[in-house]
Amino acid sequence: MSPLTRRFLVTAAAFLLLGVALGLVLLVRREVGGQWPTRGLISAHTHLILVGAVMELIIGVAWWLFPRPVGGRPAVPETAVAIAWWALTVGTAARAIGEAVAVGVPGGRWAAVIVAGGTLQVLGLVAAVLALRRRIRPARAL
Repeated sequence: MSPLTRRFLVTAAAFLLLGVALGLVLLVRREVGGQWPTRGLISAHTHLILVGAVMELIIGVAWWLFPRPVGGRPAVPETAVAIAWWALTVGTAARAIGEAVAVGVPGGRWAAVIVAGGTLQVLGLVAAVLALRRRIRPARAL
């Protein structure tokens, strides 16, 4: 297993733990304190689990399992997938933190962080798909 694959899988596990911990806090606040979670906290919880944990796990396993190109075709540089990891990880963290913190801050001051995080998430997913595309598509006959 490459270090890059390991990085995706460890990050996915970290986001999963953070998402589950936030979910537990939201559950306790709702059931014990009678406070329903805000849209921002629900969004942070969802992004930590679905984008942070699930998508990073999928990309990491795909990079690990899909075969490398053969037959003289150039391999996809690992920097493309490293860029995907950075964009997806920083974007998810920024989005989750922005959504969670914006709950208590009036005036929408965290909107730029939330939008930037969402943009980085999209760019990271697109970069991952483009990097994995070479490993997925079949070789063309010349």
